[in-house]
Amino acid sequence: MTEGTYDRMSPFLRQLLAVSGVVLYMIGTGANIAFPGVLLQQLRAPDSALKLTAEHESWIASILGLALISGIVVAPFSLQKLGRKLTNQLSSLPALGGWALLVTAKGPTALLVSRSLQGFGMGIQAAAAPVSIAEYSAPKHRGAFLATIAFSFATGMLIAHIFGTILYWRSAGLACGSVYALSLILVTLSPETPPYLASRGLNEQCRKAFHWFRGYDANAEKELEILLNSQKKVTGTRRGSRWQEYRKIVRLPEFYKPTNIMMFMFVLFQVSGMTVVPSYTVPMMEEVSAGAIDANVSMLMVDVVRFVTAVLSCVVVNKLNRRTVLFIGIIVSVVSLVITSTLLYLRDFGYIPEEFKWVPVIPTLVYIFGKTLGILPIPWAIAGEIFPLAFRSLGSGISGMFLSIMFFVVVKTAPFSFDQIGVSGTFLVYAFCVAVCGVFLYFLLPETKGKTLYEIECHFKGIKDDAAQIELREGEKMLEFEKVECG
Repeated sequence: MTEGTYDRMSPFLRQLLAVSGVVLYMIGTGANIAFPGVLLQQLRAPDSALKLTAEHESWIASILGLALISGIVVAPFSLQKLGRKLTNQLSSLPALGGWALLVTAKGPTALLVSRSLQGFGMGIQAAAAPVSIAEYSAPKHRGAFLATIAFSFATGMLIAHIFGTILYWRSAGLACGSVYALSLILVTLSPETPPYLASRGLNEQCRKAFHWFRGYDANAEKELEILLNSQKKVTGTRRGSRWQEYRKIVRLPEFYKPTNIMMFMFVLFQVSGMTVVPSYTVPMMEEVSAGAIDANVSMLMVDVVRFVTAVLSCVVVNKLNRRTVLFIGIIVSVVSLVITSTLLYLRDFGYIPEEFKWVPVIPTLVYIFGKTLGILPIPWAIAGEIFPLAFRSLGSGISGMFLSIMFFVVVKTAPFSFDQIGVSGTFLVYAFCVAVCGVFLYFLLPETKGKTLYEIECHFKGIKDDAAQIELREGEKMLEFEKVECG
């Protein structure tokens, strides 16, 4: 793509180009999460050349969570030292390697190593994706762009299940892994994010990148000056050793408040069954439908509902308040989980006629709709907005640690839970956990829609709106002064 081509692109299209590279990576992440649902099903066939035990199966589905931890530990340092662009590029390499090893695997050990490589890359990207998308985007587009993470997950899950249904698992793995190559190309075509360049004191490169993404309109120029000025203040206040700096950071309200919020967000994300359902869709839906619906058909029903809802969420998140969308998703999920569980209990005790034994499928699909509409997109949208630039990498890493730990715990215990208390009992446990997280977030989570990243930072610092407006006016004055000087 030539410079002339770039010049003809609008700022929105340039932002879309940069975001698309991250989106493709997250499509691969959705495929990583969902692939065991078809892989394990094929490997259970009597004629399968690769045999697994039940223990192997649970580890193949859950080891992503453990591998995520290692990636998330690396992510803050990579984001801070190497930048957003290079971190996104490097995270593609273990993912590509993981899919290549999976395609050529001859035994369970190779499958576990391949899944570990995928999880390591996912861990890096779990921290990098929301930060990168938020820093690429203008405030008016940020909500929709961050909601594409939910769309990406749903798309990747749908692709994995479709390919896994119509193709042999090795061919399906090759198709799923190819999205990482496309992601790497698109990320390479985009410049580094302006906030990262500003945080490193690279002001001229920051201006150039900012204008590439945002153009030269008046509002963008104001935001650029505020960004540069705020980083001058931060750079000037750094003193002492790295350990002393960390001790100071963790006591700052603009750090510990967003971190607590994101911990609850990512716990909510996992205990809602976000990763359990795609990993165990077939056995779960077999029990919910009591065998009345073919397993592959029910799996694709879940995927289609999730995909359509994820597309809808890209619009809803940009139109409605973040809190509104989140709590709609929580309420719908809790109510539908309770209804599904109740219907399953009634069916077990013989209160539902044989011809209506499939009825629990309906509230189950409503549950998929609810969690995909609100619980899937909002944590990722908030993760990209809520941390101040000075320690956005560190905050994303710490909160992402909860995401990975809960991923492993929830997915690893799911088979035991299904076996001991059934889908009905497991759904009740999920409903209770989602409700508890929802109560905490009701009191902790502020509204971030339509606010600049600097205004969100001011909220957690306790700076009133009028004070933030003073900062805006100072930025405008400095911009005018610089124009006079240049003139």
